[in-house]
Amino acid sequence: MYKSNPVLSSISAKMDNMTKMQVKIAKYVQKNPHQVVKLTISELAAVTGLKSESAIVRFYKVLGFSGYHEFKVSLATEIAGKSFYHTYSDLTGNDTIEDVKDKIFNGIIRTLHENYSLVSENLLETGAELLMNAKRIFFIGFGQSGNLCSSAAFKFMRLGYECYSHQDSHYNCIHLTEPREGDVLFCISFSGLSKDVVVLAKECRPVAKIIALTESAKSPLGKIADICFPTHTEELNYSTDIMMGRYVQSMIIDMLYMSLIIKKGEDTRSMMSRSRKALSYLKF
Repeated sequence: MYKSNPVLSSISAKMDNMTKMQVKIAKYVQKNPHQVVKLTISELAAVTGLKSESAIVRFYKVLGFSGYHEFKVSLATEIAGKSFYHTYSDLTGNDTIEDVKDKIFNGIIRTLHENYSLVSENLLETGAELLMNAKRIFFIGFGQSGNLCSSAAFKFMRLGYECYSHQDSHYNCIHLTEPREGDVLFCISFSGLSKDVVVLAKECRPVAKIIALTESAKSPLGKIADICFPTHTEELNYSTDIMMGRYVQSMIIDMLYMSLIIKKGEDTRSMMSRSRKALSYLKF
């Protein structure tokens, strides 16, 4: 049984890394999805001006599909309205509270669904291994990203790590004046353009390892990271794309966190149990 991956969002997210021939196929699929689901692999090669089917095979494999039939069924399911794609539209100035509720909930569901197939298991495994061996973890981010950093630092601290999170650039610069072997900078910036994040990360390389949560691996932050988790969202009028991207980023942090709990075994679970008991006096 195959996973029903979102085809159109995968195309948008991966087009920058496609060959010219693959981009040609991708643009045809984007413009003519209803026609593509009716075509054989030979017919798709013909209408896109290709001489062989091998280019189509490489194209759907780039999107994560093992066969042409799987690719077509996923695309057909998507455009037939049986996936989350049809459930979301942008907010408008005339929306009621009910509209806001429906659009936000459905938008979050859709964004998570889109990113599910884009979050690589290999990338998660590499990120978990890097964090597993960290001596100190610095969560670097500001504004809304800073809120994610604070939450992440609290979680990983419970696993016994020496964690830092501070929304002051000067504080971070002083603290990382002399980065050490075993330091990991977990940098969060939706755009990947925040100078306070990018410049600090650059200064700490190559001694410290850099994990990035950002929109694109081709952003300034993504380019300097040892590991980059890109987040795909659509640009919208009310900037809800950024808000929904935060849910994906939060889930990636949680996946890494839970992976470490499993990897570290019983000792970590015992440590977490002790931390719960330490907090118990704060509750009635």
